[in-house]
Amino acid sequence: MPGGTKRAEGLSLSAAIAFAVGNMIGAGVFVLSGLIIAIAGPSAVISYLLCGLVVAFSGLSYAALASIYPEDGGGYLYARRILGSYPGFLAGFAMYVSITIATAFVLLGFGIYANLLAGTDLDPRYAALAALALLAALNLRGAAEAGRLEIGLVAAKVAILAGLILVGLAHVQASDFSPFLPGGVGGMLRGVTMIFFAYIGFQVVAMMGGEVKSSARSVPLATLASIGIVALIYTGVIVALLAARLPSYGGESVFDASVVYLGPAGGVVVALAALFSTLSAANANILGASRIILEMASEEQIPGRFARIRNGQPASSILLGAGLTALLILAGNLSFIVELTNVTILIAMMLVNVSAFILARRRTLVSPGKSLFAIPFGPLFPLLGAASCAAILVTLAPPVLGLGIAILLAGSIFLLIEDVPERELIVREIRLLLRRPVERDGEG
Repeated sequence: MPGGTKRAEGLSLSAAIAFAVGNMIGAGVFVLSGLIIAIAGPSAVISYLLCGLVVAFSGLSYAALASIYPEDGGGYLYARRILGSYPGFLAGFAMYVSITIATAFVLLGFGIYANLLAGTDLDPRYAALAALALLAALNLRGAAEAGRLEIGLVAAKVAILAGLILVGLAHVQASDFSPFLPGGVGGMLRGVTMIFFAYIGFQVVAMMGGEVKSSARSVPLATLASIGIVALIYTGVIVALLAARLPSYGGESVFDASVVYLGPAGGVVVALAALFSTLSAANANILGASRIILEMASEEQIPGRFARIRNGQPASSILLGAGLTALLILAGNLSFIVELTNVTILIAMMLVNVSAFILARRRTLVSPGKSLFAIPFGPLFPLLGAASCAAILVTLAPPVLGLGIAILLAGSIFLLIEDVPERELIVREIRLLLRRPVERDGEG
């Protein structure tokens, strides 16, 4: 690479936590929480906590693997190193597809809330595309720039939600939790299944591990800390909604509860929090998705033309993701497509858990000099993580499950596309770029 080219200065531990928290606090709070109460009643508190525990099983797998593979790529990198080339490709492509769709979805949410805040009736795709262009440009400047924005956005929306939680706690009564299981244990467990997808944003830290300072230590800490922080916020919001004693609960319950507590100004506050939430989630997704492409290209599983380096940044992978996201935004109706993310991300996470299970059984896979984050009870938690992903997969509608698997297999065509003549130069630059922060932090 040119002598003056330099990778971004790197993300701090706090920025890494912010990316994960920002990615998880979104629709899981502003839309899903009211829907879960409608299904599970007050036992929604248990649904969120139990789901957080289940997701933590996979989080432990990510933490262990990130400690010995602290580069960009996350689950893709882990599955490829442990399970082999093709399972690794499936894991990487599955994560990339799900993240790209999720980015379009949350940016459309940004457009909807922008209309609510401004009192306009414009097509939400306009604001979504404008936000996409802004975030893509920001990420082209470097991860540290994006990280500073992420900390600010997450701090703002967490502060707003914390205010809602504190007001709710001041009004809560024991009667708000009775009857505790109106839908029975089945309703509570159904809530767990629905909530699972609200937690999966934690993996964005592992996807951009090479951007994190002292990543072998910071990525595991950020992964587990973010899951714990978000579980507390989710359950706190549920308590606040119950304390508001709304006549019915649904997708707008956070907005309705804010109006109960704070009057019309509460609606404005929630709309602002939703804007911060969707922006921060999209920002984290754009960075995470670009790093997956970068890592897959470095392993020569994606043509180099999709991962060219410009001014020390993975410009081509960022622009590729932005282009695909723009097409999905223009399509407008993502309701069925979003269901496909359930299939793709669960398959990817299952492969990561299997990788961690093998690692726990075969410590010889850890290279000399690497410090392994030891999972308590060895292979037990990775096994539970893989089993939970499989259990949720089988609950999905067969047509959606079949189509999701078909899309993943169709993505294998990338392995057959002829690359550009300068592929070796591109791959060499990518590998140098990916290796620099490891060497700089003394982790290589």
